[in-house]
Amino acid sequence: MGKNHRHKKDLKAEKAKTKLKQSKTKFLPKGQNVTNTAFKIKPIVLQEQLKQRYADDILSKRKLNVKDLLTRVKHYNENVRHTACEELTDMVKYYTQEIVQQYLSQVCLAIGNLMQDKEMKVRKAGVKCTDTILSFVPNEKLTPFIDIFSTNLRCAMTNIDKNIQEDSLSFLDCFINKDCGLISKSSEKLLPDFLSLISKLRNDSQLGRTLTLNLGSKMTSVTWRIKVLSRLHAVLSVILGKHHTEGHIEESEDNNNVFSANKTSICPIYKEALNKKIDGPIMDIFSINNTLNYNNSDTINKHILTLIPLLYETWLEVTPEQKVQKSASESSVLSEEIAALLTCITNTLYLLWQYVKRIENDEVNLKTVFMSSDGQKFLKHLLTGFPYCHPGSRKKFKNPSLKILESNTDARCVHENLMICFLYLVLYVNCTQHNLMKDSGPISAYLTKIFIQKNALGENCMQCILELLKECFGSNYQKWLKSGVDLDMILVNSIHLYAYGRISEKNKLKLFQILTNIVSNEHMSRNSNYQNWLSTLPNILCETSIPDTTILALLELSKRNCSTFHKALAQKIPDVIENLEKIQIVLTTDSILHNETAAKRNLASIFYYLPASFSGNMQLFEEFITRTRSEFRKHIEDVLVLRKEFRRS
Repeated sequence: MGKNHRHKKDLKAEKAKTKLKQSKTKFLPKGQNVTNTAFKIKPIVLQEQLKQRYADDILSKRKLNVKDLLTRVKHYNENVRHTACEELTDMVKYYTQEIVQQYLSQVCLAIGNLMQDKEMKVRKAGVKCTDTILSFVPNEKLTPFIDIFSTNLRCAMTNIDKNIQEDSLSFLDCFINKDCGLISKSSEKLLPDFLSLISKLRNDSQLGRTLTLNLGSKMTSVTWRIKVLSRLHAVLSVILGKHHTEGHIEESEDNNNVFSANKTSICPIYKEALNKKIDGPIMDIFSINNTLNYNNSDTINKHILTLIPLLYETWLEVTPEQKVQKSASESSVLSEEIAALLTCITNTLYLLWQYVKRIENDEVNLKTVFMSSDGQKFLKHLLTGFPYCHPGSRKKFKNPSLKILESNTDARCVHENLMICFLYLVLYVNCTQHNLMKDSGPISAYLTKIFIQKNALGENCMQCILELLKECFGSNYQKWLKSGVDLDMILVNSIHLYAYGRISEKNKLKLFQILTNIVSNEHMSRNSNYQNWLSTLPNILCETSIPDTTILALLELSKRNCSTFHKALAQKIPDVIENLEKIQIVLTTDSILHNETAAKRNLASIFYYLPASFSGNMQLFEEFITRTRSEFRKHIEDVLVLRKEFRRS
């Protein structure tokens, strides 16, 4: 054996090993050599089968009730959340009444949380569900839960994830298209978070803003700003509509209420303003917020002041100042993207003008908002490239209602150019003493081109033209004359537009009323073209159909003792009498005060104001009375009796 005692070491190592116990084989007793076939099992339990179901419980396609779907909407798996949201959308659509009665608060809370979901397809499903809820659930039922949607929407707009910010606009579209009161009631909180999508505060202590870049996104900064500004236009429209409604209610309180038995059998005995509050939620009546509406308006007004510099910076970034001057007749060609941005900016400026004009005060007025240093630079910069056009859009949008401001389908940009004309003239004439003789050259040339063109004008373009004519022919026409604006040229072109323009009958009536009101303007009514136009108006009474508003406008002309109109009317009396039995009255509004009988009475009253020098022509009406049995007979008799009593014949 060796000296290192190797053998002993091996023995110790063998003893140190773990010994596994070996079970002894158990043999069956003799005579019982039978195989044991018994085995243990664990029962399979299906939880869904153990749940108690009621016969009247509403179920989805996969036999899940609302509580199960609400639980799955919060599941960690995105596919489970997506499927549950889709099934919940269908249940809201088909079982609206049951869900409103039992689960509306839980559904609103669950869907509101999906606005900030990290998965895109879950957010898209949440948009569809939100749109379904707003479409099928009445607004008065949703009023208590508006704060849930508002809070989650604001959080989505300020989320650090750019994808969540982009999808927040889709949720906002739902509340814009199906107005449930969210935007109008929470606009003072929503507006700053909304503006933060494209801008940031210059300083924490001030409200001034500067543009931000859209880094980390698939779309360009300009495209993202177009999307945001198009929604800004929609938000301002809702805010303006709210102020218009409130102002209309306050004005109607001072007027006598007219009860129409044709529309309702109930006569209101309470003020409409009180009814609006009573119909609203109890919280709005007794809450502190109800007494702080003026503070909310002040908050909105402070953010309104920051919009003009923000829009100017947005436009200046895409169209820098041109060093080479172009001719007045030459148009600036814009790309499709910049043309869409111009549409957003001009429409937003027009809404701002309407809003500021309505709530004008010492702090927020046309001068402080539009005629600041940035505002004047902005207007002049818009005019340097005026007029604008673009090559045209080849894209086709599936839903034009939502894309109306995200694209510009008019290659000539007529509406946008008219907006620039309107805003530049109205703001500089009313807010400054600046002479516009030199600056208004391109504007006058463009307006003349639009008035005499043969192409049809759209509804938006005509609304802008009518607003411009109301401003320049209104009570402040002397300011327009002092500013160097050629009102005679605008008047002649307006008459040409009325006579030969391809415009709708509704807009033609509005233009007719504007032109007839010029009679009270001593300076403008002397225009020879206008006098010739007045002499043609009696021809309207010889047509087969006449709108009641046109009859009222002719009656006002006769009341104002318009000699040109009276002279032409006296010569047309034989033709008018021959047409009386054939004439048809077109009612624009049907009510107790505006009906066919009232319109015929007004038509007969036009002849009451004819001077006594034309009494010989009035004898033709006496012959008409003896040989007719039409409804005009009584009205003509009344007019002749009144003329004799007041010595007009």
